[in-house]
Amino acid sequence: MSVDISSAAADRPGTAFDAIFAGLPALDSPEYLELLGNAPVKELPAQVLAKAYRQLAASGSTKAADSTLARLLADDRFDYLARVRRLASMHVANGTYSYSAEDLIHEAIVEIVRTLPTARGAVAEGAWVLFIGHRFEDARRKLFGRDASKDPAGRVEPHVDDMTGQMVDPVEEADGEGADWHVQLRESNMPWLDEFLRRTIERIADPLIRYVAADQFGDDPSPISKGVSEGGKLPLTDQLGVDRYKVSRALRSAKRRLAADLLAQNEYEIDMEWLRKFTKG
Repeated sequence: MSVDISSAAADRPGTAFDAIFAGLPALDSPEYLELLGNAPVKELPAQVLAKAYRQLAASGSTKAADSTLARLLADDRFDYLARVRRLASMHVANGTYSYSAEDLIHEAIVEIVRTLPTARGAVAEGAWVLFIGHRFEDARRKLFGRDASKDPAGRVEPHVDDMTGQMVDPVEEADGEGADWHVQLRESNMPWLDEFLRRTIERIADPLIRYVAADQFGDDPSPISKGVSEGGKLPLTDQLGVDRYKVSRALRSAKRRLAADLLAQNEYEIDMEWLRKFTKG
């Protein structure tokens, strides 16, 4: 017999988490924001933050919602994603997959951000570890397929656009100028964002992903496999000596990492609505 986990979570009896939530200051108040920055995990367990975020997101309180989400996803001071990191380490054996544990972690973060405000996110209010475990499985299936049979190179084949009848090759369109969220970063004209991207890219361990990210989110992104850039740079396939599918996979991985890190950062307050749209794409 199947069980509606979301309904079960919504109907569950009161818990210690509900008592902590009831004791919070108003969620859109300066006192709440101060608590987010300073309170230890035992005073703000993930279940309480999940409930707060869901209410804030539904009410349109963007600043408080973003700050709550940033704390949930932060790795430096708090440890709400430990289960995801352990699962990623368990699932990725050295040399077995073309996706690394970091790929899985960042893909899982995207799934968490996508699902938490929805009805399916209700379970997180009482069972955070269960919720993020399910989101990890969603991420794993997207990368590997349900039975791990998906092409490990992450290939995306050309297809006919239903609207235009034209053949579309997603790989050829995959470059920095075609990423809506990156274009909006550029238009923001905020030097901090460029510096943040630079630091984030430098921390990427995989040399291929790091190279592709630095190129595609730089001032003169190279084409993937045809033509030259505005500054005369050859395609990445020529520069790196790999096929276009591997370049495309590296770019998608880089975008996930940058999106996850931007969501988790608390250095600078920015409008992240466009980044949420990116995670839903």
